[in-house]
Amino acid sequence: MSYFYSVRGWLEISWPDVDIEGVEESAEEHADKVHAIRDLLTLKLPPEEVLDPSTPLPERARAGWGFPQHDLEGTEYLFFAADVEEPAAVLAQVREVLVLDPYADGYFAVEGEDGERYHQWLIMNGTIYRREELFPDFEADEPPEGFEPLFG
Repeated sequence: MSYFYSVRGWLEISWPDVDIEGVEESAEEHADKVHAIRDLLTLKLPPEEVLDPSTPLPERARAGWGFPQHDLEGTEYLFFAADVEEPAAVLAQVREVLVLDPYADGYFAVEGEDGERYHQWLIMNGTIYRREELFPDFEADEPPEGFEPLFG
């Protein structure tokens, strides 16, 4: 019997601005980088192969990636949300993105199906940090300190 983890998170691709981001690249180089990252994370298998247990996990994990459908002329974001047996497969894909963009930032929450195993990945300027904590705890009776309802 397999144990699954819910992996949810995002990456922010660095912007070509040497003064603010420290990234020295032209608009064309930036566009090429974004295209390469999207190509890296885009699933190229038909649905029946994705669900085939013999399909390697890294290929199946690509099905969890998404990004804006059109260029919104702003910051480029990548999103991931899927239940996977091995979060390491997703982490490996994050590392592949960081090879292409060593200044990317992001955050991921990883939670085991029983809520007993969990951790977070924080990506700051291409460095991945991990901590054994889950935020937020959706099973808690009250929201975390500092949160207020938006609607009365």
